[in-house]
Amino acid sequence: MSFIDKILYILYPEKCAFCGKVMPRSETGVYICAECMDKIRFCVNERCCSICGTPIDQDKNICGECFDLRKSGGSMNYDRIISACVYDENTKGGILNFKRGFASGSYKTFGGMIAASVSGKLKKIDLIAAVPPRKERMRNPGFDQCHILAAEVSKRLEVPYMKNILCRVRETTKQTSLSGDMRRENLFGAFEVKIDPGFINKKNILVIDDVKTTGSTFNECARALKEKGAAHVYGASVAETDFENS
Repeated sequence: MSFIDKILYILYPEKCAFCGKVMPRSETGVYICAECMDKIRFCVNERCCSICGTPIDQDKNICGECFDLRKSGGSMNYDRIISACVYDENTKGGILNFKRGFASGSYKTFGGMIAASVSGKLKKIDLIAAVPPRKERMRNPGFDQCHILAAEVSKRLEVPYMKNILCRVRETTKQTSLSGDMRRENLFGAFEVKIDPGFINKKNILVIDDVKTTGSTFNECARALKEKGAAHVYGASVAETDFENS
C-alpha cells in the first residue's frame, strides 16, 4: 500500500457493507466481515425457485406462484431472476443505508455479490441495464443506486452497460406499501425502451435492481425489452425478500 493509500485508508477506512465494521483493505473491493458472513443467508446456499429466485422449501424446485402460473398456462416476461442473498434482519440495514445514499461505497461489495451470483448461471449476456428510478427517490437522497450497481456489475462481468436502455414513463406508488397483485397492477406499463430497438434486438439482457420482492419490477422491465425484440431478459439483485415464507 502506497503512502497516499495509507493516508486515504486512515481518513476513509473500508467498512463491512452490512454492519459497518472497519476492515482491512481488500483487492477485490468486497467487504463483508466474518460475523456477517456467518449470519447472511446467501442464495447460493439456499434452495430457490428456478424461475423467480424466491427461497422455497427443500422439496420444491419452483415456488407456489410460479407453479400456479405454469399450471394455468401463463408465463412470466423475464426468463430468470437471481439474487445474491436473502433480505432479512442481517442484511436490511446495510442495503437500506446504500439505497439512501448513506453508504455509497458499498456498491463494490453489492455489485461484486451480484456478479458472482450470476456468473456461469445464465446464457451469454450481451447487455446490462438498470431498473429506472422513481423521481421521488432521485430527489431524496439524490442518487441512482441501481445505475451504480449496474455499472459495477458491468465492470466485473466485462459486459457492456447502457444507462438509458429503460426509462420510467409513468410514476408509480411506492411498492413496499402494496400487496403482490397490487404491485403488478401498479407497475403495468410503467417502463419503456427509449433507445433504438436495433441495440437490443435478439440480445440477452441482464437487468439490475437492489432488492427483489415479488418480481413485478423485473417483469415489467422484461415486458418492455421483449416488446422491442430482446431475446432473453434476466433479473439480478443484491437481495431477495423471502416472500413465499414471510
